[in-house]
Amino acid sequence: MCNLMKRYSTAIFLLLICFFPVVAQNTILVSGKCNADVKWTFDGFTLQLDNISKRGLPAEIPDYDIKTYTAPWIKKKLNVKTIKIGQGISRIGSCAFANCKSVQEVIFEGLDLVDIAWGAFLGCTRLKTISLPVQLENIGKIAFANCSQIPSISIPDRCRVGDMAFVSCTGLQSIEIGSTTILGNNVFATERKVAGETVHNPYAREIRRIPPYVNTGNCEGFGLSVAAVENYQKRAKGSEAEQQDMVTSPIDEAPLVAIYSRADTYALIIGNQNYRFVGDVPYALHDARIFAQYCMRTLGLPVENVHVVEDATKQMLIEEELEGWVSNIPERETKKLIVYYAGHGVPDVKNHNKAYILPTDVRGTDPKRGIAIDDFYKYLNTLSFDMTTVFLDACFSGVNRDHEGVVEGLRGVEIDAEETSLDEGKMVVFAAAQGNETAQAYLEEGHGLFTYYLLKALNESGGILYMGDLADYLTSQVSATALQLRLRKKQTPTVFTSKALADTWRVKRL
Repeated sequence: MCNLMKRYSTAIFLLLICFFPVVAQNTILVSGKCNADVKWTFDGFTLQLDNISKRGLPAEIPDYDIKTYTAPWIKKKLNVKTIKIGQGISRIGSCAFANCKSVQEVIFEGLDLVDIAWGAFLGCTRLKTISLPVQLENIGKIAFANCSQIPSISIPDRCRVGDMAFVSCTGLQSIEIGSTTILGNNVFATERKVAGETVHNPYAREIRRIPPYVNTGNCEGFGLSVAAVENYQKRAKGSEAEQQDMVTSPIDEAPLVAIYSRADTYALIIGNQNYRFVGDVPYALHDARIFAQYCMRTLGLPVENVHVVEDATKQMLIEEELEGWVSNIPERETKKLIVYYAGHGVPDVKNHNKAYILPTDVRGTDPKRGIAIDDFYKYLNTLSFDMTTVFLDACFSGVNRDHEGVVEGLRGVEIDAEETSLDEGKMVVFAAAQGNETAQAYLEEGHGLFTYYLLKALNESGGILYMGDLADYLTSQVSATALQLRLRKKQTPTVFTSKALADTWRVKRL
């Protein structure tokens, strides 16, 4: 019996030895202060920095250097994988995280950060995920130099970017620069030595957006290649219809009112305006771009959580966005997804008026080559987000915003499109119009009518908005205004919900 007990005791002891290190990884291993106002803690994986100022003022992570005065987490050689910058921190000092080669992700939790000093993330060679906050005002020299695994970057408006801020970020595949961003020298170039001389090769991959002062004559000074800028300009060069994107409205200035960053929410925003085979959709690009600004500035979504797709083909929508970006969002069951679409919808008159989203490369006469709206919903539901909210500024009656026919032979005739049911998942769909109605343009405001009032609701509520209140507001405002517009036709927004949310959707927050 004694021998048996000894064997049991030994087994339990060995299990405890194996177990406790696993538990220890989830406990705070080390902590300290950068100064009187900033505390840091490390749990074996995440380095968290928080404002502990008793004065209630924004705090700053102090300046360090690479050799003589390094940050405590660098001095202690902590194996940091994730960095979280808490609320109330307004500045990241120089070289604060320089050469933290194990860091893979940086999360900004607050809306106070305005300054990232020089060399702050210099040499973070494994950094892959970073979402620059929309209120950021300054990125210092070489702030992200040699961060060779960052795949894309979005720099917000009104931000000043120092010389070589992203130099030798060789993994960059896509960049987006706000229209009022101020760029320094060789911001995106790759630095290398040739015969003992330093040479800067300009970035030559995709450009999604650049300030208007950047052109083929000066782009190489900013570290952008002539070819990349030319490709961007070709895509941006618009038809007469695209010039409608320049129409402005007082509602276009999205207020910066978000009180916290919603890192758990993502937005896929699609604006289809310029079609290859059918008439264009006035203001669809403008609708998508301004809604994206509201998502970031008013709802508080990080810049990197917002994807804007313009004049999307079927391949772009399915392969690049749905099967690519959206399906690769990690831990989707704890995240929320917003999908916005402005563009053509069309009924298939040969198949019980089945409703389809029409990509820009599909003919209105062959809707089945588009994306069936019920298949679109089903695919989103298979991704198992905590909740998916869809806004459709489109109608499926075969008539566009100007009451022009999308389906050949049905010009000006409205078809009663088949209704869609949402049996599975957790989804709320806000549709601009009922099945046989037109989703109209609001010419005076330069938007789709439905989108204009969606933006107005966000503006007036400061982004604190319940689904039920939004539905009531859209129904009353859109329905009343529609009868006063040029077409003087009915337009009644409707809401569809999945069964799981049938009793609770009205009290959920957007």
